[in-house]
Amino acid sequence: MPSPGQGPIGTIDIGGTKIFAVVYGPDNQELGRKRRKTKAKKGFETVLDRAVKGLRKACEDADLSLEDLRAVGAGIPSPILPDGTAVVAPNLGWENVPLVPELARRIGRPVYAENDCNLGTLGEYACGAGRQAELLVGLFMGTGLGGGIVFRGEMIRGASRMSAELGHVIVLKDGREAGCGQHGCVEAYASKTGMANKIREAVAAGRKTVLTDKCKGDYGTLKAGALRDAYHDQDEVAVEALHEACEFLGLAIGNYVTALGPDVVVLGGGVIEALGEELIGRIRDAARRWAYPPASFDHTDIRFAGLGDDMVVVGAREYARQCLAGEPDPT
Repeated sequence: MPSPGQGPIGTIDIGGTKIFAVVYGPDNQELGRKRRKTKAKKGFETVLDRAVKGLRKACEDADLSLEDLRAVGAGIPSPILPDGTAVVAPNLGWENVPLVPELARRIGRPVYAENDCNLGTLGEYACGAGRQAELLVGLFMGTGLGGGIVFRGEMIRGASRMSAELGHVIVLKDGREAGCGQHGCVEAYASKTGMANKIREAVAAGRKTVLTDKCKGDYGTLKAGALRDAYHDQDEVAVEALHEACEFLGLAIGNYVTALGPDVVVLGGGVIEALGEELIGRIRDAARRWAYPPASFDHTDIRFAGLGDDMVVVGAREYARQCLAGEPDPT
């Protein structure tokens, strides 16, 4: 068994549809990985059991056991309080659940958990497109819009440890409803869900789109690939939805530049991966228009994320190591 100071780090990314577990060695080399379905509808206990089984399988790939791990870092789509409570994870159906104590009990090793987008931003800072940034903002456009802030290698979460919810900044008073229940969040426009609602409104008004057939009338199933294909076909409804998303995402970035002055903004997520090269000009133009003073935007570089699906587990690895550096090695 490796000594505690040199032992491998386990990581878990628990999402609404998938659980992704990776084990890393002391030099950041990947030792094993496993992907499983989340099955969130089966409840909190089942999801945790599946996460632990996935991590155990990743350990087996590396000829290790859970007991060999120095610690485990975990990313969850929820703010995490100091006592390890996951405050609210709508995609998992969780509210005020004892995440860290229950994971640690099952695994038998120290567990350090954080919001997945915070960890994704930390991962991009450590090993991705945000390396060497003084102040990094990460924005990840998928079903929703998540974000994080890293300043000099540390995640910024505020006194409440629930801040940096960048997708929930209000950009239009009394605007479209978002999944969080608020109205006018940037997520309500710059996300697949926001674009699906825009498309649904257009169809209800009698407009035609190829996405009706692609989604079989259920726009909640909208995929980034379908959006890309419709955009390339110059489908007017798809084009309008994507351009609106760019405008609101740029508006939000302009506000973050005004308030925080990041030197780097990293964009990721499925929609960006599918269409980023074609949309980045619109996003930059909107951000430049909304930043104040306008010259402040000249000090911000907008880049594409570099780690893909691994950004959260890489961030979880780095966070676990940060936490261990401030504590005695576990025995």
